[in-house]
Amino acid sequence: MDTEEMYRRGIADAERGEPHPFYYQHYYQYRRGYDRARRNQGLPGGFYDVRRRRVTRAAAAALILAVVAGGYWLWQGRGQSSASAINPSSASATTLAPPTPSRTPIFPTPTVAATPAPAGLAIGGSAQVVNTEGAALRSRKEPKLNAPTTATFKQGDTVRILDGPVEADGFTWWRIEGAGGAGWSAQQSKEGLAWLEPVGGP
Repeated sequence: MDTEEMYRRGIADAERGEPHPFYYQHYYQYRRGYDRARRNQGLPGGFYDVRRRRVTRAAAAALILAVVAGGYWLWQGRGQSSASAINPSSASATTLAPPTPSRTPIFPTPTVAATPAPAGLAIGGSAQVVNTEGAALRSRKEPKLNAPTTATFKQGDTVRILDGPVEADGFTWWRIEGAGGAGWSAQQSKEGLAWLEPVGGP
């Protein structure tokens, strides 16, 4: 379709009052002919003004419909309230309708009890020395590797936790006390092998 034909089509659509949205947006000659024809007819604006007025009229119609529907709904509600006041037996019959029985499953769903998570190390609790493979777990004066040793514990010893945790030198340290003395010991190796595990009692 050449430019002259698009121009003529724009004029024809304007005279019919039926614009083509795609042509109006993508073809300059169509839009030019359409707008010029509308101005010649004494009509303000172009295609978008026409569409805007149509949307405005549609919105106004929707608003009027909503107002009418709301009024009808209020009128219906008043009518039902009046009927209930005149004939209370009908209102009570409606209110006291028997409830629909609920279905009970033949095979009830079993309840699974949650397994409590094991308690971790905490001040005032107890721990056991593990995974030392015959070596002693050393306790130090301070929570760091270069601090002097103050006590040693063998695998299986139970100790009481006095303080902690403290993060230092890549380890988590707890201050523990047992038969071998007291001091700061690492909870586990850097690879995650535990040396202190919580126990239920001292």
